[in-house]
Amino acid sequence: MPQLVAATPTPAVANRRIRLRIALCWLTGCGLALVIVGSFLPWVISGSVKRSSYAIVGVVDRLGIAGNGPLSLLVSHWPLLGTLCFAPVIAAALRWWRVAGALAVLIGLLASLLSIGILVVALGRVGLTVQLDPLGPSVMAAGGLLLVGGGLCMTFGNSSPIRRRGGRSKAIDQS
Repeated sequence: MPQLVAATPTPAVANRRIRLRIALCWLTGCGLALVIVGSFLPWVISGSVKRSSYAIVGVVDRLGIAGNGPLSLLVSHWPLLGTLCFAPVIAAALRWWRVAGALAVLIGLLASLLSIGILVVALGRVGLTVQLDPLGPSVMAAGGLLLVGGGLCMTFGNSSPIRRRGGRSKAIDQS
């Protein structure tokens, strides 16, 4: 029975794949960095004081505004955002490219929907001298959109050029 062997890509094709993978990792890494940085930037201006998303979440938690539903879950786990952003990095370090891409898409969608939703709802509204500072949500939305784009390319792109599809190395095949 003839054995099917995957064609070995030429060095030029392999180099292009590696460059593409590196570019996608940089794109996704920049998105992760923007999501984290955006969470620390000011989201609300109260008088002359600017507050980050973590300060806002702390106030919402102390006042009990979130209740017991899904918003409460988001508020209680918001400080773990930075830790969550390392999940695609760890998956990429293990060369699980599709898992890293899927995690990046999930984090990017959550960050984008949350920050764009806040921008749409609260931009231009002022209440008791409290207003939205668009810097933090805008940076987080940009990072989320970069994550979605890079993650989709990683998820549905080619598999790793480092691993062979045959499952065995060339030296083993020749023996």
